[in-house]
Amino acid sequence: MIEEKNINELQKPAFLVGAVSGSFSIVPEDKEFKFEKLCPYCNGDLTYRCNGWEQDDNGLWMADSFDMECSTEPDMEDEDEWEEWMQQHSDMPYVNQLPVDEKVKRYINGKYRFDVK
Repeated sequence: MIEEKNINELQKPAFLVGAVSGSFSIVPEDKEFKFEKLCPYCNGDLTYRCNGWEQDDNGLWMADSFDMECSTEPDMEDEDEWEEWMQQHSDMPYVNQLPVDEKVKRYINGKYRFDVK
């Protein structure tokens, strides 16, 4: 279970909350969710943006898939730095990154729904 108060777990994203429907806040479909020090490889900040949605039982849109960026991602122009970073950030993704991504998805879907146009 995710504890918002635990600094080593997911932290509540900072953003302005939109409308509320039931127990969910409705946010724009392009909303970014930033989680501090969550990267399992380097302890960098992770930013998630939903890129796929599915409807819940009430017809509201919830997250299905995400794009994710780490704050330590290097500039694309530096091939050597990029390759080193990519090697570090792709070690055993099903063991390291996937559990984090699944926790983020559960956290977001437990609190938010999306205004999909």
